[in-house]
Amino acid sequence: MGASMLTATIAFPAARTEPPNFDRGRQLLEEVTDASLFSFDEPKDELTELLPDLDDESDLVDKDGEVLIEYARRAGRVIINNLEEALDSRETTFLTVADYKLYLSGGLSNGDNPTEAAEAIWNAYKLPESVLCAMGFIWDYELPLSRANDSGDHALITDTDVVDAIALGLGTSPEWSGTDTLTRIADTIGKVRSHPGQRDPHEYVKKFTETRAFDPREDAFLTKYVSEEADKVDEEENED
Repeated sequence: MGASMLTATIAFPAARTEPPNFDRGRQLLEEVTDASLFSFDEPKDELTELLPDLDDESDLVDKDGEVLIEYARRAGRVIINNLEEALDSRETTFLTVADYKLYLSGGLSNGDNPTEAAEAIWNAYKLPESVLCAMGFIWDYELPLSRANDSGDHALITDTDVVDAIALGLGTSPEWSGTDTLTRIADTIGKVRSHPGQRDPHEYVKKFTETRAFDPREDAFLTKYVSEEADKVDEEENED
């Protein structure tokens, strides 16, 4: 039976200049009171592996099979310590992709963990989401980066944030006040795109095409939102 290539990945916002805040994670860990927030698949086996100093008589779970919070927190501290060590080790590298700094570790495996660092990264996802995010890591990096998964002081405003902001602005306003609402939307869009207010329609499409590397009028969805005014200059030039 051949070996398999296994990789472990954890993401951090690339724009943040400060490193992961492991101490903040440890602090928040002590505030967790609900053991169900931890993601242990096989609680007894996993806790025993993380806490090898436990004696055989330790009751790790309650009568309902739920991990006791005392042991969940102890395991959490070990997980954070191991993760901090792993990300600073030669077994881990990183690359930057789409605003994410991705920490990677792995290698060939015959069923065991390819590296200790890979195991430490995988174990990080056993922590409560709030603890992982408190350290600055991104729980689900398959989603576009947004303030929802980077609440730090250096969080960038992204397309996702702008859509969320517009949805909240419209959804929480019982009445939309026409010009004021459009101005507010335009100002919000201006945080991630060239500001759409008081612009020549043709020049705006031209600028959009240059920065986005495609003509929106060739896209079946976007072309519905391009005003006919944007094509007038093209028609006049063709007539000449």
